[in-house]
Amino acid sequence: MKKTLVACLLILGFSTCSFGQDQNPLPIASSSPDSATVVFYRGSQLWRALVNFTIRANGVELCRLSNNRYLVYRTVPQKCTFTNVAGGLNIPDKEKLQIDLEGGKVYYVQCDIKSGLFTDRMEMTEVMESTARRKMVGVMPDHCNGTK
Repeated sequence: MKKTLVACLLILGFSTCSFGQDQNPLPIASSSPDSATVVFYRGSQLWRALVNFTIRANGVELCRLSNNRYLVYRTVPQKCTFTNVAGGLNIPDKEKLQIDLEGGKVYYVQCDIKSGLFTDRMEMTEVMESTARRKMVGVMPDHCNGTK
């Protein structure tokens, strides 16, 4: 009896997990032909969860990305350099990601916190949509989302 109950619970658990994974829509499905879309996301990390990182596009501040949040940035097709810095500190940006944005495309940028002995930095990496789909489960929009 116990084996049957355990087997039923396992089957139910696996079916629920696979059903939930199939129903994970990304926040952005497409971009219009005359604009490019970049989705920045920062997964849940216990270490440095309270530190926000300011993301800039070509020197213009977009948002302070929080833990377990995402930001959607729409712009005209162009060559764009994204930088970031911890908090709102006015120090030179060291981390850079350059993307040649094409119209009608959606780009996903994974943001990971790397800690050193004295400093923290946010590493930005362009990833495929399939990677973003897996890692953005449970990620919420940031408070400044849609303002830029």
